[in-house]
Amino acid sequence: MINFIQLLTIGLSVGFVYGLIALGFVLIYKSSQIFNFAQGEMVMVGAFLTWTVIVRLGIPLWLGALIVFAVVGAGGYGLERFPLRKMIGQPILATIMVTMGIAVFLRGLTILLWSNDIGIKFPTLITERTITLLGIPFSNIVLGSFFIVLLLVALLSAFFTYSRTGLHMRAAAENHQLAQSMGIRVTRAIAQSWAIAAVVSATGGFLLGYLRGIDSGLSEIGLIAMAAALVGGLESFKGAILGGVIIGVAETLTGYYIGHGLKEVIPFIIMVFVLIYKPYGFFGLKRIERV
Repeated sequence: MINFIQLLTIGLSVGFVYGLIALGFVLIYKSSQIFNFAQGEMVMVGAFLTWTVIVRLGIPLWLGALIVFAVVGAGGYGLERFPLRKMIGQPILATIMVTMGIAVFLRGLTILLWSNDIGIKFPTLITERTITLLGIPFSNIVLGSFFIVLLLVALLSAFFTYSRTGLHMRAAAENHQLAQSMGIRVTRAIAQSWAIAAVVSATGGFLLGYLRGIDSGLSEIGLIAMAAALVGGLESFKGAILGGVIIGVAETLTGYYIGHGLKEVIPFIIMVFVLIYKPYGFFGLKRIERV
């Protein structure tokens, strides 16, 4: 039983990270109806950039985090300004191909800048210790990542609920024309969504990179986060978190009790079954078209 609770905690911590990255999918899709196939590459670039700033340049963690957030946020904002803003009104397939082109570009940029650093790990920023809660031992790093993601999710929820910018972004996501009629600059709101999605991806990249090391395989996390977003519903923030938790827990338990072969595919098995019976995900909006 103790072993199961420990595995459940690890699954929850990983699942919350997946959910955090899935929030990036939801943010972009809600605001612009664009499905971002470059999300995994944004996670990978964020992890490498964080390592460069904190380890290679020796900048303190708190200041390095602010620098990385500023850089990736500006990068996400810039990606929306060009080339994605030019794709407004274009066929959906063309827009998808553009995001796939961005993914290839970011992957190539990673190889160009960090080809000698594949497989690196963050140095020990926090000494790993065992914390006993209710007689059950836990790793302080696992618990720490768990609470960091919970805090970030709470901050994002507060931002979208109470801040002026967050409310404008939510309004733009619901109805572009209505938001414009109320004086909200929809294009700016969409660009801000891309910036926040980039920051969220970088945060997820750092947490996963610290737990498992940094390599090109981090880009595959984008596919798992995509599955989480689809499971929860592409238009639901709470659905993204729920989808991430479901997949994180299932992945961890499957890897331990059955084997790593099935662990690699269990996120997509869950996604397929959910979409068969609930095509819009658990919290997605069911759109009814009248002919």
